[in-house]
Amino acid sequence: MSNVIPLAPRLKQGRPPVAEAEERAALAADLIELIERVRELTEHVAGLPGPPLQIQQTAQQLLDAGTALERAVDSLTEGGEWVPF
Repeated sequence: MSNVIPLAPRLKQGRPPVAEAEERAALAADLIELIERVRELTEHVAGLPGPPLQIQQTAQQLLDAGTALERAVDSLTEGGEWVPF
């Protein structure tokens, strides 16, 4: 099974650039909220009782997920260069 998502070009049928920018900004905001939530969950997991190795692995997997989300935001915002205004 592959984790690659094939992308197809979007048809831009008269969508104004402002609407596209708003959609992109909303997506970036949603991703940032997810990053914050993953950080909160990582802190919560770190405080759980249980086998240290299991806790460490779970926390690391959450940190990896947060890193992937950060990369997605970076790509979406063109390395932080894109701003919607």
